[in-house]
Amino acid sequence: MFKKFAMLFCGVCTIVAVTSCGGGDLGGGVGEFTTVNATAVSTTGTLESDILTGNTCSDTGSTGGTIESDYVDVDFTSTAQFSTGALDLVISKITIQYRPKNSTTPDIPDYFVNTAQTVQPGSTVTIPVPVLTRGQKMDLLTRTTLPMPVCSATNFLYYVDIIFEVSEPGGNGKVRSVTAKMDLDVADSI
Repeated sequence: MFKKFAMLFCGVCTIVAVTSCGGGDLGGGVGEFTTVNATAVSTTGTLESDILTGNTCSDTGSTGGTIESDYVDVDFTSTAQFSTGALDLVISKITIQYRPKNSTTPDIPDYFVNTAQTVQPGSTVTIPVPVLTRGQKMDLLTRTTLPMPVCSATNFLYYVDIIFEVSEPGGNGKVRSVTAKMDLDVADSI
């Protein structure tokens, strides 16, 4: 009986040890891989995005201006867990998610960017991320409900998650999410 119990106990311990060995989410946006940990931090806490860049507002409306995409730099860092044997990380996709801060702010659908960015252990790579594209700005201007008025004091406020899908070739083969957070304030100021 003791032998069966000991074998069962050893089997359970082995399963626990294997499943808890690297490759998870440490919380706070930190991704844990087999040989490295990764973090992503936006270099801008709040982006103040102008719908029309360079336009002139007057009593008769807006003249001039262009609609341009807004980018934010994100510092993506890979930190080795051990003194030797750390592997590169590969970022394959970036998802930008928007959550309105209030009921007067319209939804913006998630935006996706495919990439193939390699990050070596012990290094930080600065990645420009399109937080609000020209197309998204045009959609905000032409909405039938809650459109962005030009030359007004109206602003739309968002919480933004920039989610990097990352793998560690040569590691355990799992894809992990590493998230940078920021805020977005969209307006066409007077």
